[in-house]
Amino acid sequence: MKRNFYIIVFLIFVLSILVRIGLFYKKWDNLRHGSAAGYGSVAIGLFYKNGLTFNLVEVSKIKQEENNRSGNYLRFYQGENRKKFMEFLPGPGILLSLLWKIIPVYNFAPCIWLQIFLDSILILLFYIVFKSYDNVIPLIVTVFIVFNVATVKRTLTMGYDFWPQFCVLVNFVGIAVALRKERNAIILFLTGILTALTVWFREITNFLPFFISILLFLYFRFHFKSNMKHIVFKVALYLLPVMISLGALSIHRYNITGNFRPTRSTFWHSFFAGVGQFSNPYGLRSLDSDISEFATRSNKELENWTGEGMTEFPNSVYEATLRKEAFRFVTKYPFLFIRNTLYRICIMISPFLYVPKESMLYPLHSYLFPLKVLSLIFWFLGMCYIYRRHNLLFWLSSTIYLYFFLAFGWFYVIGSVFLSFFFINVFIYLFGVKSFILSLRLPVKLKVR
Repeated sequence: MKRNFYIIVFLIFVLSILVRIGLFYKKWDNLRHGSAAGYGSVAIGLFYKNGLTFNLVEVSKIKQEENNRSGNYLRFYQGENRKKFMEFLPGPGILLSLLWKIIPVYNFAPCIWLQIFLDSILILLFYIVFKSYDNVIPLIVTVFIVFNVATVKRTLTMGYDFWPQFCVLVNFVGIAVALRKERNAIILFLTGILTALTVWFREITNFLPFFISILLFLYFRFHFKSNMKHIVFKVALYLLPVMISLGALSIHRYNITGNFRPTRSTFWHSFFAGVGQFSNPYGLRSLDSDISEFATRSNKELENWTGEGMTEFPNSVYEATLRKEAFRFVTKYPFLFIRNTLYRICIMISPFLYVPKESMLYPLHSYLFPLKVLSLIFWFLGMCYIYRRHNLLFWLSSTIYLYFFLAFGWFYVIGSVFLSFFFINVFIYLFGVKSFILSLRLPVKLKVR
């Protein structure tokens, strides 16, 4: 049995690596976010000790490269006319410059290689940690994560969307290990460190650690019956690295934008993108052009505005205008706001409920109705099942769900949000299916003569 386990573990890791490397070199070798070239320029600046700066000439030349593994970006270096990097969180640029010090391949490839390795290690750990919950379900979920092209695509993307799914998986695995036994200081601290790093890459999961901390506090108090001193020490081991990282990021954001908010500068722009996801009194769609036109109609000061500072400054006239309109929307249309919030929560439980026109599944959306309904039903059955049988899994899953429901139910839900924890959905669906099958096994009474 032990030999079989080691073989399965080895195959999972190798298969995960091969799938990702194969797709990177054969199909998805040029996946980039819009700000990816800027990160490359930041990495060049840091490499030559110019700080968090970029140069537009460098950005232009990086954009012209054939793919993420071609070219030598250091050849594009411009020592003059460098500007502070203000557009978004600088984590990917910092990481890339550090990797160049270790691996002398001066393009985006080292960052993608690291993301592939981290993803594969976490998938391996997921199976090892959860294999005891069921003989089959954890293996099915593991195989799903290995081949789920939606999340694999983010792993192979240069930018920031890999890091929310990394953060969720780190916490799902790390906290599950930490709460199995009361002696878990090293695991908690390591999980906190890895979570703290993600703060500089993407803001989607920035406040998830605070929800996890509440779970830790309650679990130590009521399950392990720990004393208060012990509880505070354990929670601090996990949360302190996150708070230090978040504090440093807030200071960094204040120094370059004049605002301590450790999130992207287009916060209220994104809010109205969320309004545009569903029918609304403004006729908005989730398009930048629609939202910009709406802001201009709301504030005549923006008529001659060129968009300067939109992505850089949280205090811009554009953001202030949309913030004012957001509060007006909530107070004027409270039932619509609540309806949209409930829609988004259901979408996070069953992503098949929302299939935008640009999705490759859109031609099939009318045929997906049974899947939409069944996934909701099996999610509910699965949550009930794990509440009775796997208490820790229930509370850990519920904590992560609660965070995303509260953080994005009222705001905006897109793939980069629900794909971060979709593997948990699949886990719960399968337990729901198991619960349904078990309920069909009626007891058979044998008559003995």
